[in-house]
Amino acid sequence: MSGTLGKRGDRARAFVPDLIPDPKDIDRTGPLDPKEQRDLERIHAARDNHQHAKWMRGKALEAAFRRRLYRGEDGTRTRQEYLDDEWDGISESAAYREIGEWRLAAQIADICERPAPDSHVRALVEVADAQGCEPVAHWYGELRRHGKETGRRVTAEVVANLADFLRSGAEPERLEALFVPRQLPSAKPRKPAASAARPAEPGTGAPVSGKVVSHGQEGSFPNLGTSGAGGSDTAPAEPGRWTLSAEHVDRLSACLAAEAQRAGISPEHAADLLLQALAADERPFHQWIRARVTV
Repeated sequence: MSGTLGKRGDRARAFVPDLIPDPKDIDRTGPLDPKEQRDLERIHAARDNHQHAKWMRGKALEAAFRRRLYRGEDGTRTRQEYLDDEWDGISESAAYREIGEWRLAAQIADICERPAPDSHVRALVEVADAQGCEPVAHWYGELRRHGKETGRRVTAEVVANLADFLRSGAEPERLEALFVPRQLPSAKPRKPAASAARPAEPGTGAPVSGKVVSHGQEGSFPNLGTSGAGGSDTAPAEPGRWTLSAEHVDRLSACLAAEAQRAGISPEHAADLLLQALAADERPFHQWIRARVTV
């Protein structure tokens, strides 16, 4: 694409820690001299090396999983046991999150000639799953180029604006519009607590509908970490009602996707089974919670 973000001094060289300048106090003012400029480029090379290593981790994890190399010498080791032994005990859901992000992160690094922050990749990964990594990475590169030319910061919120445009099937006519802060929705009056509460199923204490909604997304749960067809069956959020935070949605989605793959079912089916378990008659969920609360 045209208008890339520029070449970097040590990019063609293999990065080694010795390239990082020694941290020490130097009292200098004014423009950087050539040696200082080179030192700064090497500092940035260390930063980029870290980000490149992160998407390479995702590729390595996917290779280990799909080739079933995790099973060990005796052929009995599970994926989680492999992660405990070789990957500092990260969870399978965290591993699958890295696997889901590495292709887009690698494409962005190739187009922009530097990696993107994790928050930017995560804001775009869902739309990249649906539309392909290359076009999404192209528009991210255009966004970075425009921000550099106009002196505007490309924040996670700006990238989220780009994701909204691309998710709707439209391409932004003016990149400048993506830098406009989102307008907060007008506040709605809260209902009294008694009227806002929904009736519970007899003997369970669980809401009748049993629906889970995400915070700030008009009551929608974003397909539990998947990007396929067949949206979620959710109802609009009620004013004053507690909803899942974005972090809860992300963690729950990744966990469901990982466990569904292990069970050989779809994430949507796993979500339905989870909701059924929460509303089960054998043991109300509030009793399960109370048993785990420490005083």
